[in-house]
Amino acid sequence: MSREEFTAALEAGWRAQGYEVSRTKSAQADLELRRAGRLSLVGCRRWKAASTGVEPLRELHAAGQAREAQELIYVAAGGITEQARAFAEANAIRLVQGAELAALVRRG
Repeated sequence: MSREEFTAALEAGWRAQGYEVSRTKSAQADLELRRAGRLSLVGCRRWKAASTGVEPLRELHAAGQAREAQELIYVAAGGITEQARAFAEANAIRLVQGAELAALVRRG
């Protein structure tokens, strides 16, 4: 699946959950989700990486602070390092991968 197809599948999956979805022009976040007055930012640019380190999560966190997002979500098809997992947990970044990712993409 190409990056464009993957992003479109994520958009459709979140729309099926009742979110308004738009793409960002930001280097740190790829999608904006809005529902019930809440803003969520999604990072999925490196979704195909074999392993995700902490840097893209730091970038997403910075974008979330700048935009005052209520939720941050990082999508990964590959593994996530322990350091990145610890950063995500400490900064309330929801990691979407595995079965949750498969279900989201199928929903679209």
